[in-house]
Amino acid sequence: MSVIIDESCITCDACLQNCPVNAILDDANNPTGEKRYYVQPEKCVECVDLFDDPQCAAICPSIGCITWDMPYTKEFDAHFLNEEFYALCNKDNILKSPSIKEKKYRKDIPQNMRGVGKEVQEEPQ
Repeated sequence: MSVIIDESCITCDACLQNCPVNAILDDANNPTGEKRYYVQPEKCVECVDLFDDPQCAAICPSIGCITWDMPYTKEFDAHFLNEEFYALCNKDNILKSPSIKEKKYRKDIPQNMRGVGKEVQEEPQ
């Protein structure tokens, strides 16, 4: 992972339709049960090798709704195994942990800019 869609999401579908790896689930399919869109950390690649910026943040009309998360790597396995915030089991109830398969991430984003609540996009000036 990646990115997180926070509670300010207005469920407009823009990010859902623009995600090149289909990592976003709508509010009806959010595996955590919350009524907001959900980025599947085991699928999101932060648009690395695809676009200059994450497409969800580029298209989102709710400034600040898309935030950086930690890289989906072994180093942050415990972070992603937090069952209150993530649902990493597939439909066969098999755990998809970063320790099993890491994902690409933007190495140009420093760790102090990552974590729940760190904005990906900024308001246009």
